[in-house]
Formats: sequence, C-alpha cells, structure tokens
Amino acid sequence: MKALYLDCPSGISGDMLLAGLIDLGLGITDLERIFHQAGMDVDLRTVHDVRCGLAGKRLEIRSNATQPLRRLPEILELLDGLALPPDVGRRARRAFERLAEVEAKVHGVDPSVIHFHEVGAVDTVVDVVGTFWGLHELEITTVHAGPLPWFRGQVRCAHGLLPLPAPAVVELLHGKPVFSTDHTMELITPTGALLVDQLVDEFRPGPQGTLLQCGIGLGTMDLPAQPNALRCLLYSPSLSGNGKGLPNAGLERTEEIVQFSTNIDHLTGEELGGCFEALFQAGALDVLFLPGMMKKNRPGGQLQVLCRPKHAAAVQQAVFRQTLTLGVRRQRLERVVLARREVVAETPMGALPVKQVGMEGERYERPEFEALQELARRTGRSVAQLRYLLGPVNAVDQHCAEKTLAGKDDRNEGEERGE
Repeated sequence: MKALYLDCPSGISGDMLLAGLIDLGLGITDLERIFHQAGMDVDLRTVHDVRCGLAGKRLEIRSNATQPLRRLPEILELLDGLALPPDVGRRARRAFERLAEVEAKVHGVDPSVIHFHEVGAVDTVVDVVGTFWGLHELEITTVHAGPLPWFRGQVRCAHGLLPLPAPAVVELLHGKPVFSTDHTMELITPTGALLVDQLVDEFRPGPQGTLLQCGIGLGTMDLPAQPNALRCLLYSPSLSGNGKGLPNAGLERTEEIVQFSTNIDHLTGEELGGCFEALFQAGALDVLFLPGMMKKNRPGGQLQVLCRPKHAAAVQQAVFRQTLTLGVRRQRLERVVLARREVVAETPMGALPVKQVGMEGERYERPEFEALQELARRTGRSVAQLRYLLGPVNAVDQHCAEKTLAGKDDRNEGEERGE
C-alpha cells in the first residue's frame, strides 16, 4: 500500500498539491487530454523553480477561453463531460457539492444560488479533478497531513474585502489542527482547504513507515524567510505492531460519524432498493432499512444512513434526491472500530482474500462472502463446502502467506460500510 503525507508549514493550494504529485512522477499529458476531449481549452505546464533555496515544481494552467460564472449544476455538468474513472468522478462531484454547502452557509444563501466565482475558473476545476485523478494514477490509498498554518490579513474577492483566512476556508478547517503564524498572506486557498477536507484521513505529526519519495509543489508567492512549498511524502505505511503482521492489533480507534434517519412509507420496494447503491456512491458507509408500521396504519420503515463527516453534505443531498422525503434527522455519533486490514491467504483450496482483525492480542480472519463465491467458482465447489473444508476462519491462518492487497481504491470496504 502507498500513503501520502502532506507536510504544509507554508500552507496549501490546489496547484501546489497537483504540482507535488507531478513531482512524484504523475504525468499530465493524459490529464490534459481528458480536458481537451471534453472541449475544455486547457494547457498544463510544469516549471522547475526554487523558493528560498528549495527546488521543486510549479504548475501553470492556461486557458484562452473566458470563464463564465458557474453554479453547482453547471460545475457538475462540466464534470460529467470528463472521461474519468468512476471513483474519481464521484469524488470530484462530492468535493464541489461540499464547497457549495460551505459557500452557502458562510454567505447565508441557498446552495442552488451560489455562483462559483473563483471556482468557476478552469484552473480550480483542473486542481480538484487533477488531484483526485493523480491519487488514482499513483495508486495512493491513504492521505495523512500535519497541522495547518493559521494566517491573517484581508483578501479582495467577488464578495468584496474579506478577512483571512477566507470564510469558506475557516468553515472547511473546522475540526482540523492549526498553528499560529505571523503571515498576512493567503497561505491556504479555498481549493486547498477543500482538498484537505476531502482527502485527509488522519492528521498526525509525520509519516510512519518506509519513505519512498518526496515531491515538492511550489506556490506562486514568495514568503519571507521560508520557502512557499508543499512537501508531498510518498511512503509505505508500517505494518508492525503485534508480531503477527497486523498493525495496532488490540487497539480500538474512536471516530466520528454522521447518521441520517428518515421514515419512509411512500416508496415501492424497487425504488427503496434502488436508492441504496446511490447512497453508497454518495459516500455512505452503511445503509439500513428497519421495517415497521407507520402513521395511518401504513407499512413502511426507517431508513438509516451512516457516513463520515466530510461526506455528510453529499449523502444528505442523496437521501433527499433518492427518497423525496420531506425531512431527515441528523446526528453526530462516535463509533469504535478495531484495527483491521485485508490480506490474501494461501489456502489448500487456493488464494483467498480475507479480512484480518486484531483484538486482545490475537488475530482473527474472516473471508468476505464475495471472495468465497469467487473461490467456489474457481474450484467447482459450493460456498458451504468451502466453509466446511477450510474449517474455522482462524484455521486459514495456518496456511497464510500474507500479501497485502494494494491499489484497492475502496480500501477496507468492510470497515467503510460499518461492518
């Protein structure tokens, strides 16, 4: 597995992050072609530059076309026209939906009327789409970051003269670690804050594992006494911890999730089943329908949806869109999860992907049903026969030659769906 650590003592912007990925080896020719095929006049160019003695790459984005003011539907239509991998397209849509929610909140209006003034420009679309696409191309499955710098001053934008950090940046930085600086320049742009909000899985002091490579993305401003640079550290996470190969076995992790719930008595079974996949695509971790009797003696039930806070806006919108319910209840909850990962076990019946869980100093393994189905297909046996032949799940461990599953975009899918 490959992880990315964002070291941002000088802040972060979208072009700095994309430039850092390019410095790690990301080619931009294919990205430029994706935009050209969608009819977007975009020219991408990287420049080798130096800031306060630190060399890196700076990204230049050029377009001859005048950019109109765009609302969220126009942005989403623009994204739909790009030939992107499905997950990249979904993540880009979630990001702009999240930004629409934030802009609407800080300006006191409805998300549908938000004009993306600065974001309507091609360069911000390139930064957001290019970053998600770059992580996909580089097969980076996890993003960590260090604390972010706090700054002050003023910035002039389409709304007038606003304090720094910009109101949308402040909203996006909620719940994230910051440290004070004396800078009176914009160190974190709205696009940079948005990408941090959507990408970072955990904030920590530094990377933990084997360092593979360092990419330097440079900003356009010159800062006093320090380089305006973002260090993108590519590394392989450490898997040590319990002597049996599972990191942090026996250590529970507490995390925050958002739960949406609404009563449903107006959908058919087909409509209700169809909305599940749409909710997962919007970022849901788990979806549950509890049947019961509703008002007026109607059969119905309660729809419950779990998601991470960063996906709350997209999931909430999906609940309304897919169910046409008139209201949802929303609450923040804590959940406790065990250390886990996915490995491939070599069994007498063949290779079998299993989920490893560490608890009380022991390691437990459970194959996913889909993995058993695939093994059944390869061996000509039934799933029931395989469960009997393989014995208790932990017996698989006797034959386990672990090979960590890499490149899986929906990492730890069982965990993501609340199992």
